[in-house]
Amino acid sequence: MVAIPPTIKIEGFLCNRTCEIMGLAVGIDIGGTWIRVALGNSDAEILRRKSMPVDARSGASLLRQLESLIRFVCAGDLSLVDGIGIGAAGRLNVREGTIVYSPNTSLRDVNVKALEKRLRKPVTLLNDNVAAALAERSIGIGRGLDNLVYVGIGTGIGGGAVVDGRVLVGKEGNAHEMGHMIIDIEGRLECSCGGRGHWEAYTSGSGLPNFAKLLTERYGRNTPFLKEVRSQRIEAKDIFMAARRGDGFAKFVLEESANVNAMAFANLVDLYDPTVISVGGGVALKNPDLVIEPIADRLPKFAFNAPPAVVATPLREDAPLLGAILSVFEPSSCEPRD
Repeated sequence: MVAIPPTIKIEGFLCNRTCEIMGLAVGIDIGGTWIRVALGNSDAEILRRKSMPVDARSGASLLRQLESLIRFVCAGDLSLVDGIGIGAAGRLNVREGTIVYSPNTSLRDVNVKALEKRLRKPVTLLNDNVAAALAERSIGIGRGLDNLVYVGIGTGIGGGAVVDGRVLVGKEGNAHEMGHMIIDIEGRLECSCGGRGHWEAYTSGSGLPNFAKLLTERYGRNTPFLKEVRSQRIEAKDIFMAARRGDGFAKFVLEESANVNAMAFANLVDLYDPTVISVGGGVALKNPDLVIEPIADRLPKFAFNAPPAVVATPLREDAPLLGAILSVFEPSSCEPRD
């Protein structure tokens, strides 16, 4: 008689011990605003997930939040889990497993490897957008391609690159900080990291309102939205809403933003020579006609190398999360190289 393997029930899925052969992992995406956690398999199928705002009061509070969310998506049972993959925004030290500095949350020196002792599972750390690039290469738009770039335009701007089939990592895990390349030599706007003239300071979700305020000095006519920008605090979504209403100043802001983005993308094309650039992040994915399409239209004007296709990621906002899951099964892809 063949023994019936024990099962665990996960959000409507019955997972028996064959999952152990297929492999299960927890993936975590720590962005500038939200944290997303999911239990998935080696095919990057998500079985259970949960999202909530990042608890950035301290490193200790973040680690408690991570542990709680991991236990939740595993229904309290980590016995079938091979490991935990964490994609995090900010400057990292992958060798030590530390989030050195996350500008959009102000988290500093958080050693996520501490979760290994608490949960008795290996932890892999990589940048959230590098995780997205890993997912694109394995299961997304870049499947079968050796050269691709992923750009996330959300609260901040980040990216990841695959060149000649290898995910670029760097000596500490930061060979991809696209959002902090300088696109304005005058340094008119300050980035959340403290630097000036960085791409992220101009066209990210956190930067666009400041860019709009700066551009009020160059716009010669009065519009309802221009008055609003001058008199009160706005958010990025307000700019897109005003542009869709036909406000001339809001449309001008997005035109200037498209030029900045296209120049930054041209830098990436000339550095990495990708076959495709996949674009994610909340700002871009919610407004593809006003963010992604204008970049694709302008790119040939600015790039030296042959422009690649520029497309919205088919993995949507799950790209970093799926990459974090896959990193557990491909740890060598995430290791820093001297």
